[in-house]
Amino acid sequence: MATTGVMRPGHIQLRVLDLDESVHFYSKVLGLIETGRDTQGRVYLKAWDERDHHSVVLREADSAGMDYIGFKVRDRATLERL
Repeated sequence: MATTGVMRPGHIQLRVLDLDESVHFYSKVLGLIETGRDTQGRVYLKAWDERDHHSVVLREADSAGMDYIGFKVRDRATLERL
C-alpha cells in the first residue's frame, strides 16, 4: 500500500430528509454525541473517543445525500502535495 499521508476520514456533512429522526438514529442507535447546533440548523456529532469538535454534520434538505467529506492528513505538506 502506498503511503500518501492521508490518515483517515475526518468529517462528513450529510443531507437528511428528517433532521430529528436522523439525530435520534446517529445518537441513540449509533451512539454519537451531539456537540452543537448552528443558526443554519446543522447538528454536529462526534464519537466518544474523538478529540475534534465533530466528525459528522447533519442538515435537513429536500434530497438525502452527502455534501462533502474531509480527510485527516499527516501535515500541511501532505495537503499541499495532494
